[in-house]
Amino acid sequence: MAPKKPETHDFKFYTLNVKLRNVNSKEDVNIAEYITLFTKLYERKIHKQSSANKHCIIKFLNQEFDDNGKVQFLTGILVQFTFIEGKSWINLQDLDADTMFKIPENIFPDPVQTEFVFVPQAHRFSFRITTAANLRPSPIAKFLEAALNEVATKNQVVQVDIETDKATLSKIENAKSIKKLKIKINYSNFDIGADFKQFVDDQNRKSNLKELEITATPKKGTSIDLTDAIILKGALDNTVSNGVAEATIINDDNKREKINTLDYPILMRVTGTLTRFPHLVYNKIMQHFRSGNGN
Repeated sequence: MAPKKPETHDFKFYTLNVKLRNVNSKEDVNIAEYITLFTKLYERKIHKQSSANKHCIIKFLNQEFDDNGKVQFLTGILVQFTFIEGKSWINLQDLDADTMFKIPENIFPDPVQTEFVFVPQAHRFSFRITTAANLRPSPIAKFLEAALNEVATKNQVVQVDIETDKATLSKIENAKSIKKLKIKINYSNFDIGADFKQFVDDQNRKSNLKELEITATPKKGTSIDLTDAIILKGALDNTVSNGVAEATIINDDNKREKINTLDYPILMRVTGTLTRFPHLVYNKIMQHFRSGNGN
């Protein structure tokens, strides 16, 4: 009897852009520094807030090597849990304060875990979405930025951005009218991108800016025109991987609509066996962000 083939599944995952920088240099840090940073995060069991009453921690971390013995990617388990830090409690039986009750040290409820993959070469952190772990990108980005900065050296700084869907920018650009546009960006780690995007990114880097914020409003009775607006168009393109754009538009129904690009994270998909998930994600990330098609 032939052995049963491993079952294949469709996997969905969100991706974050993790950028480690040296405050004394405009050059990118090397891959080894990313690996060291995540190793410290795991070994020191750092947990940080992800959202209200929730913290995250790295439960497991493993390195995957290529045929030349170099680290190809990191994979592991991310856990989110309810963080309780109460100092006083009420007993609902007698409605009196319970001064003797103590939570067991380092024990927290409601753990939810999922698999993650970090690709140092593309500085992208991806985590799997499941029915049991339907985590959103914003809380995970908040945790990672705080936790990684805690283990970073005094000369290092970490910024984490959510990879968002390019289709959202198309909706803004193709709107009947753009009434307001607010853009907040930081520079990338030499990602591959279009000319407009690369121009703004280079200027951002050369100016020693941590962050660039632009607020654009049109003349009365008109719309913002992005057709020949090199700086504005380049900044908007940068938000896909390196920031956020908020726009007020007139949509196809002639109604005023507000758009925040962070509300539209890109949801990527791969198909294969569960054991192959990290490799599938690695290939997808390298294809999307290091082939000239991504940001």
